[in-house]
Amino acid sequence: MTVQPVLLIQESIDRLEQLSDFLSGEVHSTAGVRASLLPEQRISKETLLTISVLLPKLHQIRSAHAQSVSAGRQCPYCED
Repeated sequence: MTVQPVLLIQESIDRLEQLSDFLSGEVHSTAGVRASLLPEQRISKETLLTISVLLPKLHQIRSAHAQSVSAGRQCPYCED
C-alpha cells in the first residue's frame, strides 16, 4: 500500500489540529477554578506547545512537497 506524502502530511495536520482543539478544552476546562494546573492539564498544555511548533513546520513541508510534485520532481532535495 502506497500513501502519497502530501496526503499523509495533510491527514497528519488535520489530526493534530483536532487533537489541539481537544487538548485546549482539557487545559481550559477548570483553568478559572484552580490556581494551578492538574498534572493532566500540565501535560496537555505541554503537548499543545509541541503541536503549535510542529503544525507550521508540517504546513511548510506540505507546501514544499506539493510544489515539487507539481513541478514534476519526486524529491525537492534530489538532483535530476
